[in-house]
Amino acid sequence: MLFRSYTATIAGKTYTETLPGFNGEVAWSPDSKAFAVTQTEGGGGLRSRVYVFYVDQKGMTKLDVSGPIEQDFGNPVECEVPVPPNTGFISWKGDSSVLLVAAEVVPVSICKCSGTYRVYEINLPALTIAKTYSQSAAKKTFRDLLGCELRNADDSCVSTLDNHDSR
Repeated sequence: MLFRSYTATIAGKTYTETLPGFNGEVAWSPDSKAFAVTQTEGGGGLRSRVYVFYVDQKGMTKLDVSGPIEQDFGNPVECEVPVPPNTGFISWKGDSSVLLVAAEVVPVSICKCSGTYRVYEINLPALTIAKTYSQSAAKKTFRDLLGCELRNADDSCVSTLDNHDSR
């Protein structure tokens, strides 16, 4: 397994944390108290996850942001094997206390409706879900923040995710 290290220096002290995976993307919060990482832990389009690291003079505190999102998103569509959704950082909302994260049905052929997603507004550091946005609502509300994969996602399966939520 590959690992990726993340390092921050505060007041002359250097702190390092390591995550399993590769292809990490990092974004500092607007108040510079934390940074978010989206990192691939699997391969072939599987297992993209989000972590947040709070940094202060005492060190770095790691939060697994994907955990509560994976639990809430569940397995809303039929897949050949049970697979958690990919999660990916979209943007900080304000300071370091609210994060926008997408959860998508893995964009590979093992699942129906691959690439269909929902956006979560997560309160930090509590890791509570403040709000969810359907794919349609996310495209309208956050269009300028979404990458091309989410912005251009097929909307034909949005009702499948909505029906799963209403159960």
